[in-house]
Amino acid sequence: MKKWTFIFSTLTILSGCTGESKKALLGEYNEVLNRVQELEKVVETEDWEALSADKLKDIHALSQDLYYDYNPMDLSPEQVSACEALKGRVKNLREQIVCRCSETVNGREITAINFSDQLIEDKQTYPVFVKKGEALHVVASSQLPFTLKISNVSSRTTLKTFPSKTSVEYSMEVKNTAIYIVEVIPTKAQYLDLGIKYQITDMSRLEEPTEIGQEQVECAKSEFGAQGVPGLTMSKCFEEPRKFTLRGQLKAAFSGNAKGLIAVQVPTGATDILYSLRIDTSERNRAEDGQFHDNLTRSYKRIKFLGLPLYEKHSSNGLLNTLLDDNRPIREEDAYCNMYVFRNQTQAKLFQDGTKPASKLNYDVDYSTIGTQSCNGRIPTKGARTIYLGFENERMRYTNYIWVEVEAVVPQTIYYRTKYSVD
Repeated sequence: MKKWTFIFSTLTILSGCTGESKKALLGEYNEVLNRVQELEKVVETEDWEALSADKLKDIHALSQDLYYDYNPMDLSPEQVSACEALKGRVKNLREQIVCRCSETVNGREITAINFSDQLIEDKQTYPVFVKKGEALHVVASSQLPFTLKISNVSSRTTLKTFPSKTSVEYSMEVKNTAIYIVEVIPTKAQYLDLGIKYQITDMSRLEEPTEIGQEQVECAKSEFGAQGVPGLTMSKCFEEPRKFTLRGQLKAAFSGNAKGLIAVQVPTGATDILYSLRIDTSERNRAEDGQFHDNLTRSYKRIKFLGLPLYEKHSSNGLLNTLLDDNRPIREEDAYCNMYVFRNQTQAKLFQDGTKPASKLNYDVDYSTIGTQSCNGRIPTKGARTIYLGFENERMRYTNYIWVEVEAVVPQTIYYRTKYSVD
């Protein structure tokens, strides 16, 4: 009864205000008073523990927006007293709501990850951002054994490891604000149930889990979280493009040669060589001559950036074919020749000397090409230390000009780690 008597008395005092400024004062007073009354009712009647996160945030936001002040000029002592009383009431209500909200959210759980019956075939990593003083809870189970690790990504330290378990339930107090990761390493393809939650301590964390950015970056083998994946290195077999002239058969009978041979020295460990063959009826150079290595390297970096498979030795649609498709030489329709691949020095010399026609020699049929135009291709080394590329111009009258570039491909394990970040 005293509260309503006070409100009625205050309104009576303020209703005596005259003039535009006094009317504005009364309107503002009434507006704030109504909001105060509504929030006081919420504080008294709500079951705070049962409030949803959205409801709590709404109440907290309303309290933060609640504000009242006034200009005492030209007000009577009674009016100043009434305004001052409302100002104090607003301040007390704000503090009360902030306190109740903090008490309510302290220890409330936020779900970061929650799934069941999910098939995993290799190591899976689940990041979560947790602040100092909060608690992290992890529950995992599977019918088959798995290993679970909890690590602090920021300090690059593993905090807890559970080897060969079918179920894990673990809680820890977080001592440092950081990004933490939960790694699950299955023994083989298996189904997993996983829940990751954290207990918050203040209103600022009563939100959806913090979004964590992830980026794959190349790293050293010794770095924390490094994972090896099949990759490759490429190196030039010739410093400059090999350029030579194949005379037409008729002209070669008098001068020059309709055949040419290139010996490619294969570096140790190389599994393939990639070649770029440009055939032209003109001797003029092109700007792209000598760019085969740089173009392949650029394509390889782009493919790695897109996250495509790095190296598929036995796949016809693998990385090497993709690199070659991206870097085909310009083709002149009237220019063509035969290309033979020799793995034996004796056979290559017989071709070069013209002792026997190519059709009578032992060449690699799978990777030789009859009547090829400008092209590029891949030749497996099959352990050879030297591969010989033979070229022959079968045309009677016309001369062909040849540019050849060759790259050696050596498989190499490349190490990556996941770089995590919080905006």
